[in-house]
Amino acid sequence: MAQLRDATAVIREDRDLLAGRVSWLDYRLYLARMYGFHAAIERALMSSRQLATVVDDAKLRNHKAALLAHDLVALGIERHDLTRLPRMPVAGSLQLPEALGWTYVVESLTLGGKQLIRRLSRQLPPEVMTASAYLGCYGEEVTERWRQLGDALDDFEHVDRDGDRVVAAASAGFLRMRSWVQPVLPARPSRLHA
Repeated sequence: MAQLRDATAVIREDRDLLAGRVSWLDYRLYLARMYGFHAAIERALMSSRQLATVVDDAKLRNHKAALLAHDLVALGIERHDLTRLPRMPVAGSLQLPEALGWTYVVESLTLGGKQLIRRLSRQLPPEVMTASAYLGCYGEEVTERWRQLGDALDDFEHVDRDGDRVVAAASAGFLRMRSWVQPVLPARPSRLHA
């Protein structure tokens, strides 16, 4: 877990993809892109049968696309239109080390969701009240679920042999997620000119 945290620190440094002032439409676009991300990666993670040998509750963790679908419907998207939302291209199946790296990415987003929901509830109170199942994933258990994932990753018996692959997959996963979500979000001023 420490290796993953250190290796992805720079990538995760500016991970608040909805920084600054956002509208309900920005929020809906963000959720739509996250739906396309999670729907694709969850399918690949579910195909990795070995994942549950390391992360006991892997199947329970892979449900965020359903939470996003709920939120999008609450924000006015017709349920049948969800199938038309673009999905991030992902390989059909993942080997165990890559599945662990991607799981780290997906689960780290739940920690960010807790912070994001606090900020957005001040900007978009009605939208967050009715459409925050995804951001509120795990509720008060988010920190405990994160700790459990860390324990599972630290106990991974092939970490000496496959640890570099887990780290590489997590790093690539963060970059892919950001490039998938970033293009639809409002432009932010450059820090160089601020």
